[in-house]
Amino acid sequence: MPIDYKNCENFYQGSFAEHHISSLFFFYGYEAQKVSPDVGIDLMVTNLARVRFQEEAPLHAEVQVKSVLLDANGAYAYMSSEELEYLSTGEHRYCVFVILYGLRGRVDPRSFGRGDPDASKAVDQDIMSYMEDRAAENGRTLRREGALSIHDFNHVELQSFWLHSSQLQRLRNEGMWQQRLDDLFGLKINLEDSSVVVAGIHLIPELTEVRYIVEPCYAGYKIRNGALSMDDY
Repeated sequence: MPIDYKNCENFYQGSFAEHHISSLFFFYGYEAQKVSPDVGIDLMVTNLARVRFQEEAPLHAEVQVKSVLLDANGAYAYMSSEELEYLSTGEHRYCVFVILYGLRGRVDPRSFGRGDPDASKAVDQDIMSYMEDRAAENGRTLRREGALSIHDFNHVELQSFWLHSSQLQRLRNEGMWQQRLDDLFGLKINLEDSSVVVAGIHLIPELTEVRYIVEPCYAGYKIRNGALSMDDY
């Protein structure tokens, strides 16, 4: 689907998040291939080199990437009912959520500026600090109103977490996805200190490590059977 004025920034944000997650898989020693055409997942993750050179058992993971902008009111990830249904099924299907927060900008250093470059920089820095504060406080609303763009900044903090299809299904069955009138389902996301909170549930740390999608961990069996937090133990 071609981009337009209304969705172009979402396209760039989504592509940034997708490439970020893809690069992590390569860093961990796995292949991450972009799936084209769009069949409901973004990346197919495999371990072909590990199979060949380390004699590992073959694996593949189907990964969808969602990005959200976080402000003082939290963040929401949205899916259509059809997409949620698809991602909630499949033994090797996952959704990775990338949280963007802490937008920061840097002013032009004016290295060869005439007049009083230090004074000009101070004014520019005040303006940038004001924009940063607005983004942190109410960035999602401002963005919807066309009053803020992530392209006005050059640094962002990232936090990612992942959910297996069984966890997505559990959240769906328990009514944690909030349905809107336009048939979109929203999932409330927040950060509290070092913890990711999804629909009021504090996720276990393993779910913030993308590598555990493809590598074993002690909590793996419970995770793939719907466990999300320490309350599930």
